[in-house]
Amino acid sequence: MLTLLTNFYDRIFRLNPERRVEKITLYFAILGFIFHLLYIFTINNVEQLSYLSSGKTESYIAAIYTPFSILLFYEVFLLVIIIPNSTSAFVGKQFEIISLITLRSFFHDIADVDPFAQIEYNNPLFLKIGLDLGAALTMFGLTISYYFFYHSNSTTETSFEKERFIQVKKMVAFTMMILLLGMSFFSIGHWFTDIFKLLSAGVKTPHPDTFFYADFFNVMIFADVFLLIFSLLYKASFELLFRNACFIITTILLRYSLHTEKPVAYLIILTAFIFSITAQILFQFAVKNKAASKG
Repeated sequence: MLTLLTNFYDRIFRLNPERRVEKITLYFAILGFIFHLLYIFTINNVEQLSYLSSGKTESYIAAIYTPFSILLFYEVFLLVIIIPNSTSAFVGKQFEIISLITLRSFFHDIADVDPFAQIEYNNPLFLKIGLDLGAALTMFGLTISYYFFYHSNSTTETSFEKERFIQVKKMVAFTMMILLLGMSFFSIGHWFTDIFKLLSAGVKTPHPDTFFYADFFNVMIFADVFLLIFSLLYKASFELLFRNACFIITTILLRYSLHTEKPVAYLIILTAFIFSITAQILFQFAVKNKAASKG
């Protein structure tokens, strides 16, 4: 069964499906952007539909949020297909997704700002936007730092990989791909239902920052645990066990941040980033030190 699934995985991804999914995602992003612009134009100019925006003029800047959200789906797709390559790269891709979700918050929040209003430094909305941008830049810097330490010592991880374990990771990746597609269709349908109900009641559309991603991070937590247990069958090492356990803790922290109010959510995310970077550095140091002592 394991060999069958891994062979199926190899046949699918030998055809370079990521490029195909990337093109489809870009087309949907363009269509979503145009549709959102037309939607805003309609509710702003058709008096009979003014109730959809609660009587307020909707900002066209809000339309940027839609293609950015669609592009995030492609990042999640990449997160799944890199599972067989490296556990560290898998965690790094989680950092990228959380960073992009944080940056995306700017496009949602800036749409609530009156473009003709005078900017005041103590305006809570502007402080919220500044927090989004500051947190996104910090996460971007920490993500780059994480990849720097990972790539500079990537051989320390590949030495632990066994062919059988790589097959297990391909099976996990294939299973998560099926779950990704199923969850995305279910979440889209559920979200559109909520939007219809809220618009009918004259309430502003919900902030979809936690839309889909929180549930998917739940799946990643169990996938991390599954891979951790299997890794011990092929290489029982205190250093590897500790580092991978730290990665699981990181995924759990990132999951909780999606349902936590700002700025506490950002503190949780930054803690997770720093925790993983520190664990990765210590892991690489321990492996090198052990190799030097044997030599």
